[in-house]
Amino acid sequence: MEADGADMVLLEPAQFTSDVLTTLRTQTRVPLFPFSVSGEYLTLTHVDPDTGQRDVRLLVELFTMLKRAGASASLTYAALDIARRVA
Repeated sequence: MEADGADMVLLEPAQFTSDVLTTLRTQTRVPLFPFSVSGEYLTLTHVDPDTGQRDVRLLVELFTMLKRAGASASLTYAALDIARRVA
């Protein structure tokens, strides 16, 4: 990958990449970015009928696990929702 000029590696869907991340982290130094596709966003979140806000706790757990597996960062549709939750 690096020999071919890769600046980074994008992996999707994020939910199923932890084993790949662990392996890639030992084989390359380029940044690894799991991308959470829209289906994961909709499946792993739900809207609270009282507040109208999305519950992103499962996504926070997913991205914590991916970071521990070797992700440099993560790309997700839920970035603003997660930032509001952890802020």
